[in-house]
Amino acid sequence: MTAKEECEELLNHILPAAEDLLRKNKEFYPVGAVLNNDNSVSFTATLEEGDFPDSESVISHLTEAHKTMAGNGEIKASGIAWNATITEGAGKKRDAIIVSLEHKENYSVIIGEPYSMNVFKKLHFDIVFAQAGKNDIWG
Repeated sequence: MTAKEECEELLNHILPAAEDLLRKNKEFYPVGAVLNNDNSVSFTATLEEGDFPDSESVISHLTEAHKTMAGNGEIKASGIAWNATITEGAGKKRDAIIVSLEHKENYSVIIGEPYSMNVFKKLHFDIVFAQAGKNDIWG
Protein backbone atom coordinates (compact mmCIF):
# COMPACT_ATOMS: atom_id res chain seq x y z
CA MET A 1 0.00 0.00 0.00
CA THR A 2 1.09 3.57 -0.63
CA ALA A 3 1.51 6.15 2.13
CA LYS A 4 -1.74 7.80 1.00
CA GLU A 5 -3.64 4.50 1.10
CA GLU A 6 -2.30 3.72 4.57
CA CYS A 7 -3.39 7.16 5.79
CA GLU A 8 -6.82 6.56 4.27
CA GLU A 9 -6.99 3.28 6.20
CA LEU A 10 -6.21 5.18 9.41
CA LEU A 11 -8.83 7.82 8.47
CA ASN A 12 -11.40 5.02 8.06
CA HIS A 13 -10.97 4.30 11.79
CA ILE A 14 -10.46 7.71 13.37
CA LEU A 15 -13.13 9.72 11.50
CA PRO A 16 -16.03 7.35 12.35
CA ALA A 17 -14.85 7.33 15.99
CA ALA A 18 -14.92 11.14 16.08
CA GLU A 19 -18.35 11.20 14.38
CA ASP A 20 -19.67 8.69 16.92
CA LEU A 21 -18.37 10.74 19.86
CA LEU A 22 -19.94 13.85 18.35
CA ARG A 23 -23.29 12.08 17.89
CA LYS A 24 -23.30 10.79 21.47
CA ASN A 25 -21.93 13.85 23.28
CA LYS A 26 -22.51 16.76 20.84
CA GLU A 27 -18.79 17.51 21.29
CA PHE A 28 -15.58 15.56 21.84
CA TYR A 29 -12.04 15.87 23.06
CA PRO A 30 -9.26 15.30 20.52
CA VAL A 31 -8.74 11.66 19.55
CA GLY A 32 -5.51 10.03 18.41
CA ALA A 33 -4.82 6.84 16.48
CA VAL A 34 -1.78 5.26 14.85
CA LEU A 35 -1.12 2.71 12.14
CA ASN A 36 1.30 0.21 13.62
CA ASN A 37 4.03 -1.52 11.64
CA ASP A 38 1.87 -4.69 11.46
CA ASN A 39 -0.91 -2.58 9.80
CA SER A 40 -3.15 -2.72 12.87
CA VAL A 41 -4.73 0.50 14.15
CA SER A 42 -4.43 1.53 17.79
CA PHE A 43 -6.17 4.46 19.43
CA THR A 44 -3.95 6.62 21.62
CA ALA A 45 -4.65 8.71 24.69
CA THR A 46 -2.79 11.01 27.02
CA LEU A 47 -3.11 11.60 30.72
CA GLU A 48 -4.31 15.15 31.24
CA GLU A 49 -4.59 17.06 34.47
CA GLY A 50 -8.02 18.24 35.58
CA ASP A 51 -11.50 17.20 34.59
CA PHE A 52 -11.75 19.52 31.58
CA PRO A 53 -8.36 19.84 29.87
CA ASP A 54 -7.85 22.39 27.12
CA SER A 55 -8.19 20.78 23.65
CA GLU A 56 -4.97 22.42 22.46
CA SER A 57 -3.13 20.78 25.36
CA VAL A 58 -4.60 17.38 24.46
CA ILE A 59 -3.58 17.83 20.80
CA SER A 60 -0.07 18.85 21.86
CA HIS A 61 0.31 15.82 24.13
CA LEU A 62 -1.04 13.45 21.45
CA THR A 63 1.40 14.97 18.94
CA GLU A 64 4.32 14.45 21.34
CA ALA A 65 3.24 10.86 22.05
CA HIS A 66 3.03 10.13 18.31
CA LYS A 67 6.44 11.77 17.74
CA THR A 68 7.93 9.47 20.37
CA MET A 69 6.38 6.38 18.76
CA ALA A 70 7.58 7.54 15.33
CA GLY A 71 11.08 8.21 16.65
CA ASN A 72 11.17 4.71 18.13
CA GLY A 73 10.12 3.24 14.77
CA GLU A 74 6.90 1.82 16.26
CA ILE A 75 4.39 3.29 13.79
CA LYS A 76 3.88 3.99 10.09
CA ALA A 77 1.19 6.66 10.33
CA SER A 78 -0.34 9.07 12.83
CA GLY A 79 -3.82 10.55 13.03
CA ILE A 80 -5.27 13.16 15.38
CA ALA A 81 -8.88 14.35 15.17
CA TRP A 82 -10.45 17.33 16.88
CA ASN A 83 -13.52 19.51 16.80
CA ALA A 84 -12.97 22.99 15.33
CA THR A 85 -14.60 26.05 13.85
CA ILE A 86 -13.54 26.76 10.29
CA THR A 87 -14.09 29.78 8.05
CA GLU A 88 -15.55 29.09 4.63
CA GLY A 89 -15.98 31.43 1.69
CA ALA A 90 -17.45 34.86 2.44
CA GLY A 91 -16.27 34.51 6.05
CA LYS A 92 -18.97 32.02 7.05
CA LYS A 93 -18.01 30.09 10.20
CA ARG A 94 -18.81 26.36 10.44
CA ASP A 95 -18.15 23.54 12.84
CA ALA A 96 -16.00 20.71 11.48
CA ILE A 97 -14.16 17.60 12.47
CA ILE A 98 -10.51 18.09 11.53
CA VAL A 99 -8.17 15.10 11.10
CA SER A 100 -4.43 15.55 10.72
CA LEU A 101 -2.86 12.49 9.06
CA GLU A 102 0.82 11.91 8.61
CA HIS A 103 2.90 9.02 7.24
CA LYS A 104 6.57 8.22 7.75
CA GLU A 105 7.11 8.38 3.97
CA ASN A 106 6.75 12.18 3.95
CA TYR A 107 2.99 12.26 3.33
CA SER A 108 0.86 14.68 5.33
CA VAL A 109 -2.73 15.81 4.84
CA ILE A 110 -5.44 17.56 6.81
CA ILE A 111 -9.00 16.34 6.28
CA GLY A 112 -12.01 18.40 7.28
CA GLU A 113 -15.61 17.30 7.58
CA PRO A 114 -17.97 20.25 8.15
CA TYR A 115 -21.15 19.51 10.01
CA SER A 116 -24.28 21.20 11.30
CA MET A 117 -26.66 20.33 14.09
CA ASN A 118 -30.37 21.06 13.82
CA VAL A 119 -32.69 22.17 16.64
CA PHE A 120 -33.29 18.52 17.54
CA LYS A 121 -29.51 18.01 17.93
CA LYS A 122 -29.40 15.78 14.85
CA LEU A 123 -26.11 15.98 12.97
CA HIS A 124 -25.68 16.49 9.26
CA PHE A 125 -22.20 15.93 7.81
CA ASP A 126 -21.18 17.78 4.66
CA ILE A 127 -18.61 17.15 1.93
CA VAL A 128 -15.15 16.26 3.19
CA PHE A 129 -12.25 18.47 2.07
CA ALA A 130 -8.48 17.96 2.12
CA GLN A 131 -5.47 20.25 2.20
CA ALA A 132 -1.74 19.87 2.67
CA GLY A 133 -0.66 18.81 6.14
CA LYS A 134 2.05 20.15 8.43
CA ASN A 135 4.51 17.26 8.90
CA ASP A 136 4.44 17.62 12.69
CA ILE A 137 5.26 14.00 13.55
CA TRP A 138 8.15 13.05 11.23
CA GLY A 139 9.12 16.65 10.47
